[in-house]
Amino acid sequence: MSDHSLSPPGGMEWLRGDMHNHCERFDLLDEHFGGVDKRLDFLAFTNHAQKPIFFHQHEMIARGRELLPGIPVFFGMEWNAPEGRHAGVVFPPSADEADHAYSFSRAHDRHVDGSNPDVDASMERLSGKSEEERPVLFFNHPAPDDWSAPLIDRYLRADGGGVVCGIEAVHGHQALAKTLERWDLATYPGCAPGGLADSVYERGRPFSLLANSDFHVHKQEREYDFPMGIFNHSLVGVPVGDRSPHAILAALRAGRTCASQGFWMKLDELSVGAGSETRVGIGGTWQGTGAGAVLRIRLDSEEEVGSVTLIGRLATGDSSSVLVSFGPQPAGPLQLEFAVPPGACGHLRLRVVSASVERPAPSPPGPKGFFTSAILLENA
Repeated sequence: MSDHSLSPPGGMEWLRGDMHNHCERFDLLDEHFGGVDKRLDFLAFTNHAQKPIFFHQHEMIARGRELLPGIPVFFGMEWNAPEGRHAGVVFPPSADEADHAYSFSRAHDRHVDGSNPDVDASMERLSGKSEEERPVLFFNHPAPDDWSAPLIDRYLRADGGGVVCGIEAVHGHQALAKTLERWDLATYPGCAPGGLADSVYERGRPFSLLANSDFHVHKQEREYDFPMGIFNHSLVGVPVGDRSPHAILAALRAGRTCASQGFWMKLDELSVGAGSETRVGIGGTWQGTGAGAVLRIRLDSEEEVGSVTLIGRLATGDSSSVLVSFGPQPAGPLQLEFAVPPGACGHLRLRVVSASVERPAPSPPGPKGFFTSAILLENA
C-alpha cells in the first residue's frame, strides 16, 4: 500500500494505519475488514472494553487476520480510563495478547464492575510487562473535558515503561456533520497550538499525533461514516522494508508519525540540521551546540493548500504557539525553510490545511488537515 516517495530522512518509509475502530457483530466482520489491505498497511482492532462482545475479540481478530494476510492486525481495546474518558491500548501480537487485554479490562476499566480504575495501578500493570509484550497507549478523541494537560501529565509520571505514546490530533466519525460543526482543525484540543500535544512536547518527550477512523460498522444502518482507510489515517515511519509489528510500535513510541485526513498531501521532508551534519526528522531530537540551524520543509500537494503553519516553541519557559504561517500555497511540489535561532530549545511541528472543502461523498464539506508530530530541540 505504501507510497515510498513518502520518505522521512534516514532510510525510513511511511506506513498507513488505523488504530481505533469497532465491530460488535460477527456477521459484519467481513464488511468491516473488507478491502482494508488495499488502503492500509496495518490496523488495531479496538472494541469497547466494558461490552460483553469484547471478551470474544480474540475470535474476531482471528477472522480479521484471515481476511488480511500479510498486514499486522493488532489486538487493541478502547479503555474507559480512570479520571479521563477513552484511551486506546494496543498490545504487541503474542500468544497471550487476549489474556493481557481481558485481564487488564477486568482489573482497571472504570465501567467494569469490581475493577480498580486507578491511574497508578493501571500504568504499573501496563508498564511492568516485558518489553516484548508491553502495549502502547494513546488518548482518544480529546474533546474538552475528556482529557486535560494535568491528567495526561499524571499518566506520563506513572508510566515506567514508555507505554504512553500519543494522542488523536483530529476527531474520528469523519463523515458526520456534527463532527465538522463542533471541531475546528486549528482549535481541537489534541492538535491546537499550546494544546495537549504541545504540553507533552514541553516536557521534552516524543509524542505521536494520530488520525483514526473510530469507525463503527454496526452503526452504519443509522448513520454512514467512512470505513477504515477511506479518510483519517496515521502515517508511521519505519525502517525501509521492515513492516513488522515491532517496527510499527517502536515508531509510535518514538513519536515518528503524522496524522492525515485524506490522501491529498505528501510529506517528502521535515527535518532540522546545520551545514553538512546529519539532519533530524520527525520524532528525533536535534542537539545543537549553540549555533543556528534550518528547518527544511518539502511537501507535494495534489490540490491547493489553504495554509501551512509551523507550531512550537524555541526557548525554555515559552508557551507553545504559532511560530510562522506560510499562508496559502499552490498545488504541486513546495519547498519552505525556517531559521532555527542559535540556542533554540523546544520543538517544531507542522499543520497543513487544504484550501478545498471537498471530502469523499457523502460527507458534508469541510477542510482536510495534515499534522506532523514534533522534532524536539535541545542545546548543549
